[in-house]
Amino acid sequence: MTDFDGDGAEDLFLAQNCFVVRPDETRQDAGRGLLLKGDGRGGFVAVEGHHSGIRLYGEQRGAATGDLNEDGRPDLVVSQNGAATACFVNRGGRPGARVRVAGPQGNPGGWGGTVRLRFGSGWGPARVLVGGSGYASQDSPVVVLATPSAPTGIEVRWPGGKVTTADLNGEVREVTVAGDGVMKR
Repeated sequence: MTDFDGDGAEDLFLAQNCFVVRPDETRQDAGRGLLLKGDGRGGFVAVEGHHSGIRLYGEQRGAATGDLNEDGRPDLVVSQNGAATACFVNRGGRPGARVRVAGPQGNPGGWGGTVRLRFGSGWGPARVLVGGSGYASQDSPVVVLATPSAPTGIEVRWPGGKVTTADLNGEVREVTVAGDGVMKR
């Protein structure tokens, strides 16, 4: 789950298809990978492949997001069984804030924690830091959080419950938050 278009509502990508089935079953190959655009109220709308640019006809096994070209937009990488890994560089989304968490010794990525941005008096969606996110895939240790407006703060909730918060002033493109509360821009 990530916000591909940067509008502040989380989106989903579904990797689909399964060709390895029992002899009495048919292949499950009706999908092409599916982007679901979040509406900000918990609902999702399917985005057709000719609009999203995602058309994968293979047996998709895992999907991960990361900012591959460091432009502040989450990109998508999808592994496929028996086919090349597909990479989709996001060129249309609004750039967000790249956030790196510098955890303590033994957990340098802060895995298991959550990070989110504050906008005025409200908070944006929380993103869980996951070190191993799925079959043949892993999300990036640098998360991209949407900035539909200028963020005023950041919060990291560490594994074990400790919370680090810091105020942000103006437009933020990249920030690192350490376990001791030190923040670098």
